[in-house]
Formats: sequence, C-alpha cells, structure tokens
Amino acid sequence: MSIWLIAAAAAGAAAGETSAAEPANDTQVERKLDEEIVVTGQVPTFKTEVVQVGAFRNQSVMDTPASIAVIPKALLDAQGAIGLEDALRNAPGVTQQATSPTTSNNFVSRGVLMNARTNYRLNGALQIINLSPIPIENKQRVELLKGVSALYYGLATPSGIVNVVMKRAGDQPVTNAYVNGDAEGSYGGGVDIGRKFGAEGQFGVRLNAYASHVETPIDGVNGHRYLASGAFDWQATERLSLKLDVEHYRRATDEPGGIALSAFQLLDHIPDPHNRYAPANAPYRTWSTNVLGRADYVLSDDWSIRAEAGLAQSRRQRSRADFSFTSAATVASGDGKISGNYTPDQEYRNEYVRGELAGKVETFGITHDLLFGVARNRQVQEDQHQTSYTAVAQNINDPVTIDFDSLKFTTTRLSAGSVNIDTGFYAMDIANVGEKILLIGGIRRVLYDTEDSTGNYRMKAWTPTGGIVFKPTARSSLYFTYIEGLESAGTAPSGTTNEGDILAPVLSKQIEAGARIEVAGALASVAYFHIDRGLSYTDSTNTYVVNGRAIHQGVEASLQGNLTRQLSVAMSGQFLDATQRNTGTASQDGKRVDNTPRWSGSLFAEYRPSILPDLGVNAGMYYTGARYADALNAYVMPAYTTYSLGANYKVRLPDDRTVTLRVNGDNITNKRYWSTGGSVFYVGLARQVRFSASIDF
Repeated sequence: MSIWLIAAAAAGAAAGETSAAEPANDTQVERKLDEEIVVTGQVPTFKTEVVQVGAFRNQSVMDTPASIAVIPKALLDAQGAIGLEDALRNAPGVTQQATSPTTSNNFVSRGVLMNARTNYRLNGALQIINLSPIPIENKQRVELLKGVSALYYGLATPSGIVNVVMKRAGDQPVTNAYVNGDAEGSYGGGVDIGRKFGAEGQFGVRLNAYASHVETPIDGVNGHRYLASGAFDWQATERLSLKLDVEHYRRATDEPGGIALSAFQLLDHIPDPHNRYAPANAPYRTWSTNVLGRADYVLSDDWSIRAEAGLAQSRRQRSRADFSFTSAATVASGDGKISGNYTPDQEYRNEYVRGELAGKVETFGITHDLLFGVARNRQVQEDQHQTSYTAVAQNINDPVTIDFDSLKFTTTRLSAGSVNIDTGFYAMDIANVGEKILLIGGIRRVLYDTEDSTGNYRMKAWTPTGGIVFKPTARSSLYFTYIEGLESAGTAPSGTTNEGDILAPVLSKQIEAGARIEVAGALASVAYFHIDRGLSYTDSTNTYVVNGRAIHQGVEASLQGNLTRQLSVAMSGQFLDATQRNTGTASQDGKRVDNTPRWSGSLFAEYRPSILPDLGVNAGMYYTGARYADALNAYVMPAYTTYSLGANYKVRLPDDRTVTLRVNGDNITNKRYWSTGGSVFYVGLARQVRFSASIDF
C-alpha cells in the first residue's frame, strides 16, 4: 500500500471502514466512507478496519504498530453521544481533570493529561483548541492514538492524540433532519446534507448545522450552543484534488463552581451533584472557528505531493468559583466561601502548514514506502487580564443564590501572551519484507521556539521512531515500537499559584508491544506500554512544577465489533501502574501519580433481535478505579461504576424514508462520584435521560 495512504495528513481523509475492494491506484483514491455500509443495507458495526490518525493514516489497523481506539459513527449513534466525553468513555484509561463536565474537558489518557492546545486534531491535521467543547454532530468518527506521537505531530504530551473526522460527501446522497432533548429540559435540532455533483461527480459538499438550548442536572446551570460546518471536495483534474473544511461553533453556559483541594481533603462524603456553588449567570462562554485546506497532486503512479494549511481560533470568557471551608470546624455545617476570578477575554490561535512528498521504491525485493515532510504549528496566546473578586459566603450542603453582578472585583492580574512555534522536518520508511513483515523507521528534527514575557528560547532535538509488524495470518498481527518525543509539560491548571503559566518542554520515551486478531466480526487487541516522562504536578505550595520522572506502564485490551449478526459489542480495559521517581522528596518517590486509576474499563453491547431487526436495545457499564488526589497519595477519590441503558427503533416510511427514534439513559443508578480531580474537584453528573428523532430522506 502506498505510504500516501499510510501517512498522508488527512484534512478530510475518508472517514470510515473499508466497504469495497482496494482501488488499483491507491495514490489517487481514498477508502470508502463507513456511512456507505449503512446506506447499502448491511448491518452497522462497531468494528473499525482503517486508521485515520497519526503517521499511519489510511492504513489497515492490522498493519498499525500503535494502540488506537476508534469510536465510529455506529457506536456514537447507539450511545446517543453528544460530546467527546461520551465518545472517549469507550477508550480504556481515560479520565478527566480539573474542569467541570458541563463546561470543558481536560482528558487524561494512560495517566497523562492531554494538552488542550497540542493534543487535538481535526481530520488528522489541524491543531484545534479544546477550551471550547468540541461538537460531534458533524463528525464521522472519533479516534484516540495513544502514547507518544512525535514523528508526525511534534510536541504533544504522550497521553495521545484525539482526532475528530468530519463527515464528507460520499457516493450515496445524505439528507437528514433531527431533533433531540433530555429530561432536564434541553432541546435542539439540526440538519445534515451531503451531495456529489458535476458531470463526473467531481464536486462534493457536506453541510451540517445544529442549535440547542442546554439544561444540565446542576441547578441553574444552562445556556445554549450552535454549530455550522461545511466539507467541500473538488477533483479538479485526474491528478489534482482539493479539499476545504470549515466549522464554527459556540457554547454559552454557566460555571457551576468547583471544590478546592483544601475542602476536598476535609470532606467525608460526595456532595449533591445538583449543587451549584458559583454565582448565578457566572459565565463560561466560548467561540471557535476552524478552517483547513488541502491539495493533493499525483506526480506518477508511485509519487505524490500534498500541501495543507489551516487556522484554529478560540475565545473564552470564564468566571471561576472554587469552594473552600471557613475552617475545619465548619465542615459539619457546610459553611464556607467561594473565591475565584473572572477572565473576560482569552484568545488563542493555532496556525498550521504542512508539505509532504511520498513515494514507493523497490530495493532487493523489498518495497519501501517513503515519506518526507515539513510541518509548522504556530501557537499564539494573547494577553489576558484576570480580575479576582472578594470571597463570598457559601454553603456546600445548601448553596445560596449569589448574584454575579454583586461580586466585588479587587485585583487585576496580567497574564502576558506567548508565541510557540513547533517546526519539524521528518522522514519515514515502511519496508514491506514479503507479505508478513513491516519494518518502520523514522526520525524528526524538532525546532521549538518560544516567545513570552520572560524572553525567547529555542529547543532543538532529534526524535526517532522504530518498529516492526509481524502478521502470522491475514487476520492477526504482532507489533513492537520504540518512540521518543518532546512534550509540553502543560499549562498550570486553575487554582494553582502559577495558573496559566506554560512550562518548558520535556523529553518522553515509550516502548509498546501489542497483538491483534479478528474474532468473528470483531477485532480483539491487547498492548503493553511503558512511558518514561518528565513529572508534572501541583506541589505542597500549590504551584504547578516539573520535577523528577514519571513511569507509566500497563496493559490495555479491547474487543470491538459484531460477535453475531444480532450482537455488537465495545469492550475495553486497562491496568495502569504510574509511579513518581527522582523527585528529591523521599515521601513522594515511589508514590502513584495523582489521578491515575490502576484499573478502568467499559462494556457496551447492543442487541437487535432477528424477529424485529429494526429494534436495538443496549446497555453499558463504565468503571474507574480509585485515584489519588495529590502527589503524596494522602487523599483518595473512590472507585465508581456507572451504568447506561438505551433503545432505538427504525420506522420505515414510503419513498425509502426512515425515522429513527432513540432514548438513552446514563448513570441510571444515580451514582455519586468524583468526575474530575486535580487542583479543583467536580462531582459527576446525576442521572440523565436523552432522546432523539431523526428522519432520512
């Protein structure tokens, strides 16, 4: 297979599983969209066959030497997913940190925080900014490439890369309208239209729009959101193809308020999940626009070039409110206070360009798929003025309503802006040794420049990648990889003394060994990983620092697909041992990294009875083990399990129209649990019931 399909940066890469034979000239034709499987009447499946993210894009998952969780549209639909948190609960070992589940998502994978500005991609390419919740109504699939990904993506934490793939026009026309809502009072609706046109179908357009009023289980926390997007394709000539992707989304909700670490340490119970501690109408407002363009040109049967460029912009208004007790003596009564700050305008911008030359060379009977490229990401953070307010009395058991306009703002802090430029030159060779062995070798030259109020500096490094894939049979594979990478040490989280500060990059190393095998209509995977990285944490002075090393090692496994024609499953689990070393503090060395559960897992299954194939019933279970809340392992967030139930039914109408009705319940036992840890803690959402109706024309 051409490396153009293996490692091309896919702004608008085909989003889905193989549903047809491989094209004869795979340098020009991409794989079919997974939605075509549904249209042609075949049984939807949770199984995935193609990787769309990272340096192995558009390659068979069997040939990919990395652990990748893919959540396709069929699984998103079955679960009634409305956000990334719904999608990524299917990936083992993913938790959240320091943000409310109703505002934004700070995901942690393999015990490592995903950086909001470096670890999220649109169509495998553009760095998008996850300070504004990423919508999935216009997405075909969500992917998580776990671990170090330096060869292709440059600086990113070794937690993984989250890739969201936009829907595109396929061979089958799409006209869909839908409405949805929930038991809290949310309601919304949208449209999805896709067409190919032109004398030879050379033009493709996919348009999505959605708007909703948002209610949450937290008292008085509500708002609205909307989305508009377009994916445009043009096969200009036999050799030249062009793509353009544009999306704009906004979310305006209220800040619910969190619980400071000092208060969490004193609590002996989990507070009511309906409680809001923040003032009424304390704003959490976001605006995001992402634009990505791509041009492909086929030079010959074996060589291709690609150029792409994009821009991601995000703005945010936020008023934080963290609850703490007045003193240890007031814990029983619940009396305390909220304190925090208001940042009226946070602006971020990512500018992205990439160019690649890919081709194929034969040497001594070995086929080499070669890739040479250069990529540049320029991240800009504008100056931010943050105003603190005088603490206000509040009660954790029986919160009172506080008017946001009544707050008395006192001091203003300037967070100076910064510019980070990550430039990478990379080369990769995938050597096909016969039909059973792939040898992978690659290297990236990293030039990382930072400009901020403290001065300018440049970091240079070489980051190598090596691996092997062995395929004993056509339906199984074994792999081993070694990868080095630079990672951002992250941004100091909310509530720390250096909140908002961006720490210098550190080196991380990873080895991974895994195996895959097809079982019936499902794909089973297992992998061992070992990551050695710089240790970042909030120290005893409440300052976010990098000090010592963190060793993250463990085993994860998954089974995803159709076990029978009636039964589809998505199962995953992870054992993680994450320990701190060389911190210089005897009481901290050897302790577990905070917010890292040893065990986590999920099980979701949908059954369609043969006597009533238009009906689907499903159930899910999601487990997160106990996590320490601090670096010294003095305080614990208990383990918890939540359960889901759902059903869907297709109503067949004349003229090939179909109405799909869905209902999904999450946390149906109303379990109380800590959703996020870190410097600020948030209680998980109470029971939710969602419903939707859609019609295909």
